[in-house]
Amino acid sequence: MHDSGEGTTFLLTMARLLPATLLALSLLGGCFDNTYIKEDRSDRRLRIPRVTDHVGGSHDCVLVRDRVWYVGHGPKLLVLEGRGGKPARTENAGPRGETGAVVDLREWRGDLVGVVDGDAVVRWDLGVPRAPMLIDRVESDALGIRPRTLSMVGNELFIAGDGGVVRASDGIRFLSDAAVARDVVATSQGLAAVVGRRIRCLADGRFLGAASMLATLPDEAGLKGGFAFVLQATEGATVGLMGSDLRERVGHVIRGSVRAMRLSQDRLWVITDTDMTSWSLRDGGLHDVEYVKIKGARDLAPLTANLFAVVGSFGRAVYRLHEDRDGAGDEFTDVQREPGRLDQSVFDGRRVMAGSVEGFWLYPIRGKATISDRTTPLTQVPERRATVAWATGRIDDGDGKEETPDESRVLILEGADGKAKWSPPNQGWISTVVAVDGDLWVGHSEGISVLRRGSMELLANDEDETAKQNRKESTLAIEVVASMRIPGPVIWLYPLRTGGGVAWVSRFGGMGVAELAVDESSTAKPSTG
Repeated sequence: MHDSGEGTTFLLTMARLLPATLLALSLLGGCFDNTYIKEDRSDRRLRIPRVTDHVGGSHDCVLVRDRVWYVGHGPKLLVLEGRGGKPARTENAGPRGETGAVVDLREWRGDLVGVVDGDAVVRWDLGVPRAPMLIDRVESDALGIRPRTLSMVGNELFIAGDGGVVRASDGIRFLSDAAVARDVVATSQGLAAVVGRRIRCLADGRFLGAASMLATLPDEAGLKGGFAFVLQATEGATVGLMGSDLRERVGHVIRGSVRAMRLSQDRLWVITDTDMTSWSLRDGGLHDVEYVKIKGARDLAPLTANLFAVVGSFGRAVYRLHEDRDGAGDEFTDVQREPGRLDQSVFDGRRVMAGSVEGFWLYPIRGKATISDRTTPLTQVPERRATVAWATGRIDDGDGKEETPDESRVLILEGADGKAKWSPPNQGWISTVVAVDGDLWVGHSEGISVLRRGSMELLANDEDETAKQNRKESTLAIEVVASMRIPGPVIWLYPLRTGGGVAWVSRFGGMGVAELAVDESSTAKPSTG
């Protein structure tokens, strides 16, 4: 066979290039470190669901001392000066995601005491008034009640709530049979507290009169030993004055549900969701009524004889009652808005828009919430059923009977391995359930709980009678991975597009993000083998 010239040329070229190619490959191979050992660099630290972002929430209470405001804003204590602009300092009543809202404040023995709604009582040292320091926190389990309000009688502080009244100085408990107690006062028949619509004696529980709220009148009111009272009904309330015998002397009817009653200077203030009503106190009566239209007010405290700090779900502001040299009367100034009441909500995967008649807010995930001039007549209906690989969870509709208010109290789970029931802590109610990465995330009146298939006990709260009963009826094992305490109720949960968590919206607790975050206490390190 005869080789062509082209073939001969190709072979000669390859012969010349081959040694060089082998040399290059030899040198290239020498560049790699043959001692390298492959490692598993995955991060195996424990990740648990946590609240990682939080904006807004209602301002529930305010106390003013020497022109310094102390404001309960969700789980935070705001310290403000002057006309209440930007906070000079912010203190937390507890860790984020583990603490309810600060809903009442009183000064006692030179310190500031606050109620963390249903959870605890906290105490701040006011040695430096503009820099309070948290010095004590007493949990509800230690108190024996779920605290809701504080009352001062002389120099004694009383804590009232679900399960009765506790005297702070010695921890003695009264009215242990009371479902919900509030407003302790000194009467001619001894110390008494309001329980529902009844006034009961602390010593023996006797019925003394009728009221839903009660406050001791100053001497200037002209009714020695008397009280201001509210008696709440379904459509409205009676507001008036009682004598020392706890009998009504004068009364006025107002519409709506009363949020708070405050005695300030020589005036009585009553606050509802739509307005504030005020009367001057003199000669044992109520005079010179003033009506103030404001949506979402919760509390009020005097700054001067004519200026008042007003806080609520709308935010905070200064109210001028009567005209003075600084401006017209019946006027709000220095308004600081917050997304505090959120009755409607929609989500587009990147942003939440939520609001109410008090205003709408746009919240980009993990960003700053800004008030919007847009409103939406629509709202996404909270999900009441969700399915994961191990079960389907649905919120129980109850039996529909008014005498047994059991709707939305139980999450029913059904899977291949059996059935189970789960109830939120403290006999709360459930608003929504969604599936996130194989877990069920549940929004309820106490915050958010995350459920996972497991071998642990069904419920975390062994003292809850409903929990015990649910556990007995269950054949499907469930692990409560996390319970995040958020001022609630948490109405909407929106799974994040990136997975690992949710955007949440609370009716009165603001908005935020809860997601799987590294547990800093975990000792697990990235694997090396």
